[in-house]
Amino acid sequence: MDNEPAQTKDEGFLSRMALNDNKAGMEGLDRDKINNIIMESSKGSKFYENELKKDQQVNQRIEKMMLQKANITQAQLKKAQAQVEKMTLALERSRDLSRVIVHVDMDAFYAAVEMRDCAELKTKPMAVGSMSMLSTSNYLARKYGVRAAMPGFIAKKLCSDLVIVPPNFDKYRAVSDEIREIFADYDPHFLPMSLDEAYLDFTEHLEQRQTWPESLRTHPVEETPNPKDTEAKDEDLSPILFKESPGSPPGLDGSKGANGGSELFGTSVEEAVREMRFRIEQKTMLTASAGIAPNMMLAKVCSDKNKPNGQYRLPPTREAVMDFIQDLPVRKICGIGKVSEKMLNALEITKCSHLGQQMALLSLLFSETACQNFMEVSLGLGSTRISRHEERKSMSIERTFKELSDAEEQFSLCRELCKDLAEDMKKEGLKGKTVSLKLKNVNFEVKTRAQTLQCAVAAEEEIFAVAKDLLKTEIDNESPHPLKLRLMGVRMSAFVSSDDKAPTQKSILGFLKSGSSGSSEIKGEPSYNPSQASQPMACPSVQTAKRKEEVFLHSRKPEETRNGISPIGACSKESALSSAALNKTGGSVSQVLENKRAAPAGDHPSTSGCEARPQILICPVCSSKVETTDLNVFNRHIDLCLNVASTNQKKSESESVYDEKKCLQECKELNKRKERSEAEEEQPFGSKESSRVCPRGGQHGKLSDLVCPVCHLTQETDDLAVFNRHVDLCLNQEVLHELKGQTTFSQNPSVVKNSKNIGKSQRGSPSSLPSKKSRSLGLCNTIDKFLR
Repeated sequence: MDNEPAQTKDEGFLSRMALNDNKAGMEGLDRDKINNIIMESSKGSKFYENELKKDQQVNQRIEKMMLQKANITQAQLKKAQAQVEKMTLALERSRDLSRVIVHVDMDAFYAAVEMRDCAELKTKPMAVGSMSMLSTSNYLARKYGVRAAMPGFIAKKLCSDLVIVPPNFDKYRAVSDEIREIFADYDPHFLPMSLDEAYLDFTEHLEQRQTWPESLRTHPVEETPNPKDTEAKDEDLSPILFKESPGSPPGLDGSKGANGGSELFGTSVEEAVREMRFRIEQKTMLTASAGIAPNMMLAKVCSDKNKPNGQYRLPPTREAVMDFIQDLPVRKICGIGKVSEKMLNALEITKCSHLGQQMALLSLLFSETACQNFMEVSLGLGSTRISRHEERKSMSIERTFKELSDAEEQFSLCRELCKDLAEDMKKEGLKGKTVSLKLKNVNFEVKTRAQTLQCAVAAEEEIFAVAKDLLKTEIDNESPHPLKLRLMGVRMSAFVSSDDKAPTQKSILGFLKSGSSGSSEIKGEPSYNPSQASQPMACPSVQTAKRKEEVFLHSRKPEETRNGISPIGACSKESALSSAALNKTGGSVSQVLENKRAAPAGDHPSTSGCEARPQILICPVCSSKVETTDLNVFNRHIDLCLNVASTNQKKSESESVYDEKKCLQECKELNKRKERSEAEEEQPFGSKESSRVCPRGGQHGKLSDLVCPVCHLTQETDDLAVFNRHVDLCLNQEVLHELKGQTTFSQNPSVVKNSKNIGKSQRGSPSSLPSKKSRSLGLCNTIDKFLR
């Protein structure tokens, strides 16, 4: 009885780690012997315990699934079967056998590259990886049961003479680039799946190939590039790991072919694929296997049929496809791993034909997505369109290594991963917002941490800044013990669209861009300026300055806008220009905007303040034309106008013009309004006791008082024009005195009769606001505050 739990554990471990003889080069091996070695080598290790933990999780899923199966009624099965038949008919109608899809897979790619560069490894069982994990193994090592994704210490138990070579990914990428150049000659839109495999659509190439002369289908056979190796001249051109290569057609064995120094290939798909593999071998001294089928799923299976250095074609007929699928093990299908295989085996499903027979039951036990996949597999269906430019969801890079517990080394490795990821993203022009960090500790526990940023990033430093914080958090969580890792990966996701990559900051230049349509401005659509594409976002101070410039632009007269006044012709005079222009503004802001939108496109000059263009400038003070291209001259003219305007305004206030007829008419209208207001007990401009005074100085009736929003003094007038002139003076006092070189100014500008309130303010009456004193101490009064 004590042996039963141990036996159950061993069976569970073997279900995950037992020899998979479906892998190329591992057929006909002694499964029991290899499995026993794997078991004895793993017991007591953290790897063994982790695999048992995962197996227990799978067993729990299977138990739950079997309980669901026990509760399924015949009525439910019958209904599910009807739905399955309906879906099967729909899928059959979508079957496409017209495409020619080719899957190319390099033979033991990493190992083959190392053997090519080191002749001593050609005759030895070897693998690429470390004692912690292997990436691949050559075919000699596979005869001992050594395979990819196996810990190196277990592989050493299976083959004591095994040579483990550390990986060199820079070298593998360089070879992969050479192979992809050849792929592009047959399908410019091929889909790479990794460094050593890809999908190609040969349909168009075959149509063109039919008209090719023999010269285009003839390729020279080059001599072995390593003449010092005398044995290599007599052997195969590439480091084939089996002397017999199943499926190798003539011409790929290094012979010179029928024409002596060249090889002629035909126009059929088999000949085209053989030609491609021949060219790869000639260029890289490496062999490739290929599968030819009507869709991607079947081509992937076919490429494994005659490995290594072989190819297999599945005829494009429904009968041939169904016969091929009939006895195919489910584990051969890409996407069905050891977990799915074990769950299907619990339902006595081991072959693809069983999937079709049990489809109704599977539809009740598995998710809709999984059932859709199972149904397509049972019918031999797959994707027939290779789309390389589909929207990418994520990009990642990870490394497996021996135990790493030093924090500095972990950060250094993290930076290296971020650098590689940034380079890959740069090649595809991608930027992402979510950075994820994947960590696997020495107990084989995997943790994934992610952080989403407000803006998309792509640079190495930006990615590393986030990944470093995530890694530091995990290190702190393990404190005071060190974080012991054996795998680290960095992933970038949430890629921005092309619209998000475009600059969205709207500058004053974009606002005044020549030729911009008014409709887009009304709708709030930003105008794109190519000169801004490479410039950074404006800082807050720059944005504030631009908003002030826009306020001035909106406050100008329509005729000034149409005449092309530059609001910031001289940057140093921005506030002076703004104030002067505001004094001359007659209409409301909305009216000015309407006139601006109605103005013809192309009338707005550049507002950069740095370019001198031949034009007639209009003075915003005197409205006269200044024929000059020198902005300094134009600014001096404005200074003179401002000084004259200040003197004239003071004189005009002391000399009131009295028009008796117009005055009487205005007073009558004012008194009528006041009488109606008093009847309704509404006093918008003061109390009922206020005397009626003529807005032009005559004594015709009562008066309504207006309070200046700048100096907070009551103005005894009902004439809004007079009141506005007073407000303008209040706003411009600082500017006028600054232009005159004065450092101080009087506390209050000239006002209309106001002796009562002045007296109160001098005595410190409560009517004077607390902020009045501080407001007079050099604080600028701008249009922003006036309109606030």
